[in-house]
Amino acid sequence: MSVEQATDDKQLIKELERQLAEFQGNADKLSKEVESLQGANSSLSHQLESQRAETHQMQLMLEQIQREMRMQYLAAVKSFSNLMELRSPQLAAHGLRVAELARLIAKELHASDSALQDIYVASLLHDIGKLGLSDDTLFKPVVELKGDARVALMKHPMKAQAAFHGLSEMVHVSEIIRHHHERYDGQGFPDGLEGEGIPLGARILAVAEDYDELQQGWLASKAFDEVQAQAFLVGAAGKRYDPKVIAVLPTALVKLKAAEKANEKILHGEDLCEGLVLARDFEGPDGFMWLSKGQVVSRHFIGRVREAEQQHGVQLKLYTVKTANSRTASSTKDTSLQPAQQTGHVAL
Repeated sequence: MSVEQATDDKQLIKELERQLAEFQGNADKLSKEVESLQGANSSLSHQLESQRAETHQMQLMLEQIQREMRMQYLAAVKSFSNLMELRSPQLAAHGLRVAELARLIAKELHASDSALQDIYVASLLHDIGKLGLSDDTLFKPVVELKGDARVALMKHPMKAQAAFHGLSEMVHVSEIIRHHHERYDGQGFPDGLEGEGIPLGARILAVAEDYDELQQGWLASKAFDEVQAQAFLVGAAGKRYDPKVIAVLPTALVKLKAAEKANEKILHGEDLCEGLVLARDFEGPDGFMWLSKGQVVSRHFIGRVREAEQQHGVQLKLYTVKTANSRTASSTKDTSLQPAQQTGHVAL
C-alpha cells in the first residue's frame, strides 16, 4: 500500500509538473501575443496620428483653395463693377442702390445666405449688358425707345449672361440677370417665363430695379417720387411683379430708410446748413462721390447740391449729424454760392 501510494504521489507530481509547464508555455505564448497586440496598437496609433495629420493638411489646402476661388470670384465681380463705373458712374450708382434694396427684400423672403449673395451680386451687375449702348439709348425712358434702339436694349440680359460664361461661381448670378425682365404674367423677355417659373432672384431684382428706375426717369416718361414709384409697383402686382415680392416691399423700404441711425437726419438741399457733418458718403446724381462720410458741409457744397436739385428736378437725400457750431439753414441761402467742380473720386 505504501509503494502504491508513493507511485500515485509520483504520478501526481509529474502531472502537476506537466500542467505547470503547459501553463507556463501558455503564459509565455499569451505574453508574446499581448506584446504583439501592443505593438500593433502602437503602430495603429501612429498610423491614425499620421492620417489625422494628413487630413488636417488636406483640410488646410482645401480652405486655401476655397479662399483663392473666393478671391477670384470677388476680383471678377470688382472687374465687372469697374467696367460699369468707367462706362457710366450713374449706371454704377444705380446698381448699388438696386442691390441694397434687393438684398433687403430677399432677407424678408428668408433667402439663404448663398442666395442673398447671388441676388446682391446680380443686382449690382444687372446692367452689365448695357455697356455697349449709346447714351441716348441708355438713359432714355424705355417707353420712348423705338425700332433698333428698343431691340438693342432688350438684348442686354442675354449679353450679360454671355459675359459671365465660363465663370462657375456666376452661374446663378447670370441666370438671375437673364430673367430680370421677365413678367409674372409671362409677357416679359427674353424667354417669356411666367410666375414661379421665373427664378426668385430675378423676380426680386425686377421690383428693386424698377423702383429705382422710376425715380430716375428711365422707365416712364417722367420721374416718379418714392411714393409714386411704390404705388406703381403695388398696382402691377400679379401682372409685372410677383405678389409675394410686392407684399414685403413696404417692409424692405422701411428698413432701407431705417438704416438712418438715431443721431442721423435726412436732409435735402434747402435744409442744409454750414457745419453739419455727413453721416454717410454722398453720391451726386452723376454717380460721383461729392463728399465723404465725416466731412463738414460747406457753403460751396450746399450750392452744388441745390443747383443739382434744380437741374434734375428732384430732392437729393443727405444723411447728416448736427454739430454745436452748425449755422441755421437761412444763413446759407446765399445766391452767390457756386457749384463745385466735379471730383475725380469714384464711389464704388
